[in-house]
Amino acid sequence: MQSWAIAPGTESLWIVLAAAAAGLLVLVLLRVLTPGTSQRGSMARLLLTLAGVLAGLALGCAQLGLSDAVQLLELAALVALIAGLVGLLGFILFDLLLARAGIVLPPILRDLLEVAASVVITLALLRAWGFNVLGLVTTSAVITAVVGLALQTTLANLFGGLALQLDRTVGQGDWVRVGSDTGRVVEVGWRATRLVTTEGTTLIVPNGQLVASELVNLSRPTPAVRRTVEVGFHYRHPPNAVREVLLAAVRDVPGVLPQPAPDSLPLDFADSAVVYGLRFWIADFERAVPIEGEVRARVWYAARRAGLEIPFPIRTLVQPAPARAGEGEGESERLALLAEVKLFEPLGDAERRQVAAAMRRLEFASGEAIVTQGEHGDSLYIVERGEVGVYLSVDRATRELATLRAGDVFGEMSLLTGEPRAATCIAHGDVACQVISRDVFQRLIAANPGIAVALSAHLAARRVQIEASRDGLTAAARARRTTEEQTRLLPRIREFLGVS
Repeated sequence: MQSWAIAPGTESLWIVLAAAAAGLLVLVLLRVLTPGTSQRGSMARLLLTLAGVLAGLALGCAQLGLSDAVQLLELAALVALIAGLVGLLGFILFDLLLARAGIVLPPILRDLLEVAASVVITLALLRAWGFNVLGLVTTSAVITAVVGLALQTTLANLFGGLALQLDRTVGQGDWVRVGSDTGRVVEVGWRATRLVTTEGTTLIVPNGQLVASELVNLSRPTPAVRRTVEVGFHYRHPPNAVREVLLAAVRDVPGVLPQPAPDSLPLDFADSAVVYGLRFWIADFERAVPIEGEVRARVWYAARRAGLEIPFPIRTLVQPAPARAGEGEGESERLALLAEVKLFEPLGDAERRQVAAAMRRLEFASGEAIVTQGEHGDSLYIVERGEVGVYLSVDRATRELATLRAGDVFGEMSLLTGEPRAATCIAHGDVACQVISRDVFQRLIAANPGIAVALSAHLAARRVQIEASRDGLTAAARARRTTEEQTRLLPRIREFLGVS
């Protein structure tokens, strides 16, 4: 090792003084910064303390005349001092200036910059003081190549952590999912990223593996995360009624965000039930499991109050018994509904029972088109529950003609005359209709031809109502057109149904 340019031991005193002054400056700066940045200052302070201790030992060796030991200790003290001063400068630059300007560099990048600066400054000073820096660099390059081959995995983890921090894939405090594991990021280090899972355990994932595998960040772009709870209900419950109950159940659950609003939809027609998904958003992912548990509890109570059955996963084989005449399910309700319809006023009790026995109940979801203008049909609909909007489209413009309620009839024109549907009928909310097919009317009119007269009068009034809405007819014109239309429709009904 080459000798120093000045007497041994002199540099040690300057190193002690420089380390003490820099350490004092670090203590002053720590009182200015927030407590969260004290770790960086502590590292610089540790290096400066080490430099002072090594320089003090060098002074002691100088008094004992151990010149070789003095040079080694002074060299080590110099390296520690340079690293400490670089750390102090980085402390001032990154934590005082850039951080307060809103610029935050990734910790690994900061460390690399400080290490590189320390190495460059140390080599420059050694060259200035007479050391063979070129030989040292050449030897270091060979050693670095050997060590690099042996530490490929470690280097991959190092650059993986640097990549994670530079592209801001994850940050401290983010909730992430790696494979089947979910946890909160505590630290992105040089070698690995440390997670704390929802079970409270610590998961260490090498940075190289984290970069190479699929990583799901649950905290970005926003902390809000959507969760889904699945529940099955009996097939007899209308989907829209079930969805209303589910959404009402989740509305006030603590931890469930009001915006984005929860929603619900059928997911599957399973063996024992219709499976619904109740989707909602949370911001506190750490409490995801307790929140989901509370949602399930609220759903159970809400379903209980609404009379919705959550069936067991069983299969039941049913052998239906033959139905006896006059004992059809809901016959009294169907007869009561027919009594409210003016179209069936001419029918006697026996004829109404015949119609009631042939009626079929159909349900429609809100917004669903029950019949469509221009299509042909062979069924008449009686509104049993809900409201139905009647819409007429003329010259690409659509307007609502009327709103039908329980007891109102539509679709009779197409059924009795074979003409296309004159308007479109759309369900306003959930709607239940009783449907009567064409063959029922054929049998009725064949047995009682006078029914055709009442039907033609009803159809004429309905058609003129649509014309008046479109053309603006006066009352006198409407009466005249009704008579004309009835005269035209009566023979057509008889001919279409094949009755005289």
